[in-house]
Amino acid sequence: MLISCLSKIRSVRHFSAIKPISSKEVSRRIIVAPASHFKIPSKNLKTNIPIHEYKQLPDDSNYIEKHYKELQIFLNEFLIKKLNKTYADFEGDPDELVFQLEKYIELEVTPKYTNNFKSDSCEGRFKSVGDRIVVDRYLDFVKDVRLTLLLNGGHAFIFDVMLQAKEVFDKMQEE
Repeated sequence: MLISCLSKIRSVRHFSAIKPISSKEVSRRIIVAPASHFKIPSKNLKTNIPIHEYKQLPDDSNYIEKHYKELQIFLNEFLIKKLNKTYADFEGDPDELVFQLEKYIELEVTPKYTNNFKSDSCEGRFKSVGDRIVVDRYLDFVKDVRLTLLLNGGHAFIFDVMLQAKEVFDKMQEE
C-alpha cells in the first residue's frame, strides 16, 4: 500500500536551456572565440583546425565552390572594410578566420534578415522565407569554410586564389 502511494507521488523537476532572447541577442547560437584570444601558454594552445602541409582540394569540392558569392561579400564587406585583411592574412590561424566569419554572420547578416520585434518564436523572427534561406545559406557557408580548412591543412589563402580564378574565368567568358 505504501508503494502504491509513493508511485503516485512523483517529484517533477524541469530543467530548460532555453532562455528568452534579451534585447542585445540576435540568435541563440553560441560563438566561442579561438584559443588564441585567451592568455594561454603557446605549447598548450589547442586548435580546432590543425595546421599542416597544404593539400589540394578534391575535384568535387562543390561544398565551397557553391559559395563564391558569400566569399566575395565577406571579403569586401567585413575583411577588407573592417579588419583591413584578406583571407591570406589568416594563414597561420584558421580558427580566427572561422571565428570572424561566425561573428560576421551573427552581428551583421542575421540582424539584417530578422525581425527583432517577434522574438518569442524562431519561426516569427525572420521577415520572410527568403530571409531565412539567406541566413541558413550563410550558416552552411561557415560549415563549408571549416571543412575546406580541415581538408587543405588550414591554409586560408585558397579562398583568395579561388576568387581570383573565378574573376579571371568570368572575364574570359565575357570576351
